[in-house]
Amino acid sequence: MPTFGRMCERPVMESNASILKPHRRILELDALRALAAINLVLFHFTHVYAVKFGYTSPLGFEWPFGAYGVEMFFILSGFVNSMSLLRRGKPVDFVAARMIRIIPVFLLVIIANLWILPLAPMHQSVSAGQFAANMTLLPRVLGYECVDPVMWTLQIEMMFYVSLVTMFSIGALRRYFIGWGTLLMLSVTVCPLLDAIAPTHGDAGWFAAATAVRRLMLLDFVPLFAMGFLLYMIKTGVGKRWQNIGGILIAATVFHLIDHGKHNPAATALILGLVTMCAYGKVPPLRFRPLIYVSTISYALYLCHNNLGCALIHRFDHAGVPPQICLGIAIVFSFAMAIIITNRIEQPLTNGLRKGWSRYRNGETEAADATCQPSGNTPGLNQ
Repeated sequence: MPTFGRMCERPVMESNASILKPHRRILELDALRALAAINLVLFHFTHVYAVKFGYTSPLGFEWPFGAYGVEMFFILSGFVNSMSLLRRGKPVDFVAARMIRIIPVFLLVIIANLWILPLAPMHQSVSAGQFAANMTLLPRVLGYECVDPVMWTLQIEMMFYVSLVTMFSIGALRRYFIGWGTLLMLSVTVCPLLDAIAPTHGDAGWFAAATAVRRLMLLDFVPLFAMGFLLYMIKTGVGKRWQNIGGILIAATVFHLIDHGKHNPAATALILGLVTMCAYGKVPPLRFRPLIYVSTISYALYLCHNNLGCALIHRFDHAGVPPQICLGIAIVFSFAMAIIITNRIEQPLTNGLRKGWSRYRNGETEAADATCQPSGNTPGLNQ
């Protein structure tokens, strides 16, 4: 019978050259990202708004499934970002690509929220400390709340990039069962332990430090990213299929052991099945062009919909407009803003930054090549 040590012997990048081969864009995965964004918008404008602020008259329905959109997004992130890093093979290029994609629009939205947050129904002001912490993309790590509550997932995403690059750099992705297995063991031990002692030791300094480590290591979300990574290993034929499937089952089990019943295991199984079928291109209906287009504006939609949408709903709702119409106005406005921001701000900025990074990297390569060229005046021979 294979031991755990033998399961860990196959290195990722040396196991299968298919990782390094160009892949066609998997449109179904783009569609899933679009569905996750739409799910988030509906969740915030129906369930969250009704609970947090309240419509003046009943909306008539709610969409309470936001947590499952986040679950699917993190599994997708584990798959897609593992593919991106392993194919590039250079952490610096991976990090640059992600920062170029994320930071410019994010910083602009943070600044815009200085104007949006004082509006009803939020009625919030932003302190200098909170603003500065949010500009780092890691406000909760620094002890501040996000200026927009939805942005907590972006903070998790940023820390995942750090974790993934760290694992790559120290070789933990070569023997990935050891790398991910260690994190999963920490998740299943540290998270329940801290949750159990929180009522009695929550005010202790050491507890705050342990909680900070828990957050920095993403111990609550490691299982989801691990599932996405292992799905990519299966997709590229790295490792033994049954071992990777077993790893996914273990990761899913750990997730639900530390989740306190917030997610339904059946829903996790459905999400995993859907992501797997999409990764293999087995869901042609999801190649629906409007859905693929929504995926291109999904980042701007994610950043811009919540606070501004809530302000619009409140304004029209208290002006006597039926809540269903208020909801429709907020949705249409959010999509319109996302389209404008994507086309007029995000894409021009990211295209320019990518070209600048490419020129910089090409210049580095040319300089390195020039350094390696043999000189015609070799010391000791031409003196």
